[in-house]
Amino acid sequence: MRMSLKNAVIQLVDGKPLAFQGARGVDLECTEGKVWLTLEGQAGDFLLARGERLRIESNGLGLVEALRSGAIRLVDEAHWAVRWANRFKRLFGHSHRRRPGAREPARFGYSSRF
Repeated sequence: MRMSLKNAVIQLVDGKPLAFQGARGVDLECTEGKVWLTLEGQAGDFLLARGERLRIESNGLGLVEALRSGAIRLVDEAHWAVRWANRFKRLFGHSHRRRPGAREPARFGYSSRF
């Protein structure tokens, strides 16, 4: 089962890391305490305190763990039009190729052919 946890506050327990994947373009915000974060495809580890955010640049595996106690929130603030355009590009981006030898369509309502 897949669940969307975007914009939901997730309470973390010390010593119990939380794994996630496929969060490229989402901000991870520490809402309480301090959290330690490591992301596949991003160099180094990160320590976030309350109110700090980090943009996730990879769809790889991410691990986040509280130091003593903490809470996080995955924030997706992309405008609806940007999200829609990205989905459209993913779904249909490769289907608009012309056949080899096909003529260029007429532009601006007139044909360049006489």
